[in-house]
Amino acid sequence: MTRAGIKQLLKFGVSLLLLFFTLRLIDWRESLELAGRANSGMMAVAVGLLFAERILSTNKWLLLLRAKCSRITFWRLLVINFIGGFWGLVLPSSVAADIVRGYYLAKSTANVSLAVTSMLVDRFMGALSLVLLGCASAWMVGDTFGLVNARLISAGVAAACALGIALMFHDGFIGWVDRQIIRHVARLKVIRPVRGWLASCFEYRQYPNTLVASFLLTIFVQILRILVFYAVALSFGIRVPVMYYFIFVPLITALIMLPVSVNGIGVREGSFVAFFALVGVPTSEAFIISFAVSVLTTLMTAAGGIFYMFDKCAIKPMAVNPEQPKC
Repeated sequence: MTRAGIKQLLKFGVSLLLLFFTLRLIDWRESLELAGRANSGMMAVAVGLLFAERILSTNKWLLLLRAKCSRITFWRLLVINFIGGFWGLVLPSSVAADIVRGYYLAKSTANVSLAVTSMLVDRFMGALSLVLLGCASAWMVGDTFGLVNARLISAGVAAACALGIALMFHDGFIGWVDRQIIRHVARLKVIRPVRGWLASCFEYRQYPNTLVASFLLTIFVQILRILVFYAVALSFGIRVPVMYYFIFVPLITALIMLPVSVNGIGVREGSFVAFFALVGVPTSEAFIISFAVSVLTTLMTAAGGIFYMFDKCAIKPMAVNPEQPKC
C-alpha cells in the first residue's frame, strides 16, 4: 500500500473511532423523536442560508478574478464551485474540491496561474476570517468554561495574524524571504511554478479595496454558516442563545479542517457534542443538530453532480480576446 493509501486508511479509522464513541453517548429514541418534529419552515430557511453562502462564496472569488481582468461570468463560476464541491464528496483527498475547481477555472479562463493564485488568496481569506472569528469567540468565552488564559491566547493569535499581514505588505520582508529561502530552492522543478504563483498572489497587494471587500464577504460567509446551525436547532425546537453558536461553531470548523479524518466526519459530531455539552445541551440534541447540518450540506454539495452532468463548456476554454484591456 502506498503512503497516501495508508494516510487515507488512518483518517478513515479516526473517523470511525470518533463516531463510535460519539454514538455511544446518544439516546437514539430521543434523537428520532427530535427528527420527527422538525419544522419544515426553519429547515427551508437553513437550506436558503446554505445557498446564500454559496452565492457569497462565488462572489468573493469573482472579485479576486475580476481584479486580474478575468471575464468569467458569475454563473460560470457558480457552476465551477458546485462541480468542485461535488467531486470533493466523491474523491478521497481533502483538497480534491480545490483541484477540480482549479482545473475547471483554468479551462474556462485559459490561465492556470490565475486559477491557482485566486484560489490561494481566497483560501487565505477564509482561513484568516476563521482564525479571527475563533479569536473573537475565545475572547467572549474568557475563562467561563475553565479555559485558562483564553483571552490572552486569543489576543496573541490575533496580534500574530496582524503582524503577518503587515509583513506581507512590506516589500523589504518579501524580498528578504525570496533571497534567503525561495532562491536557494528555486533550482527544484516544483519550486519554479510555485515561485511564480506566489509572486502572482502578492500582486493582489495592488488591489487593497478588492482584498478588503473579499475579506468582508468571507466574514459574512462564516456568519451564514453559523446561522445554518442555529436555524436547524430552531427547527428541532432546541433553543440555545445564538451567542453560543458564534462562540463554538468557528472553533468546531477549525477542528474539522485538521487533516485527521475523512471530510471532518467524526470530528464534527464529536466536537459539536462536546462543546455544546458545556452549555447544558443534551448529547442527543447536539448530535441531531450536527447530523442534520451535515446532511443538508451534503445534499447541497451533491447538487453539483447535476451541474456536472449537464455542463457543456467545462472542457472548452474561453476564447482569449487579444484586445482585452489591461488592469
